Amino acid sequence: MIKEKVLKEKNHLIKKKDELKFGFFEAKKDTRIFALLFVEFLISVAIAVSIFFYLDPETDIVPFPWGIPIFIVLMVLLAMVFHKTKEFREERKSKA
Repeated sequence: MIKEKVLKEKNHLIKKKDELKFGFFEAKKDTRIFALLFVEFLISVAIAVSIFFYLDPETDIVPFPWGIPIFIVLMVLLAMVFHKTKEFREERKSKA
């Protein structure tokens, strides 16, 4: 009896927290939620990896004068991808 109440309360709190944060349970209705969250994650990882490979002097995969222009081009491309998710980000903010 008590265990059922605790589980019911836990599920209710998880769904309530989810509604405030991401809306994962709405993904069945709107599949682009996972896709766009994944894109945001990939952008974050790409920025971190780009900084490590192209700007870290110890790694030095690309010689010094070429690393900075390549990094700038990558950041512009990532900014363009990020701009494509503007509608999704605004929609997510309005739900919170």
